[in-house]
Amino acid sequence: MYSEKDFVHASKQKKIRLVLFFGMAAAFLAVMLVFNSLRNQVLSIASAVVGFIVSYFLWSFKVSPWVKYDRLLREIRTGKTRETACEIMYFTDETRMMEGVEVHELIVRVGKEEEDERLYYWDADKEKPDVKEGDKVSIVSYGNYVVELKNA
Repeated sequence: MYSEKDFVHASKQKKIRLVLFFGMAAAFLAVMLVFNSLRNQVLSIASAVVGFIVSYFLWSFKVSPWVKYDRLLREIRTGKTRETACEIMYFTDETRMMEGVEVHELIVRVGKEEEDERLYYWDADKEKPDVKEGDKVSIVSYGNYVVELKNA
């Protein structure tokens, strides 16, 4: 499911966004310091407030998701995975954020009882697999994140 291209792309996007974020934050800081050195307190405070608001917005919506996604991919690449044979119960169309990564929920059953149900997360950036309720599959996972899904 994940290729070397995915790892490189996530790392590159994270670096680009971090550089742009810190460059923008440094520009707002420089503007604030210029106004502070000119003894213009109102513009100095205004540039600090606007800089903080813009920085918070950019970090929350543009930088942080890529940092978390890159961290997840690095952990998937080096972490311990496990394989589970199971039966698909439900695959959601809606997405949600889990640990900063947008995912679909995948509920499977590994046995006959209700307590044998497991919840996995499918990366929303990846194409949804062609599976239906009741299909027998083998899931390779890192924690609750699906790394690979194979028909059994």
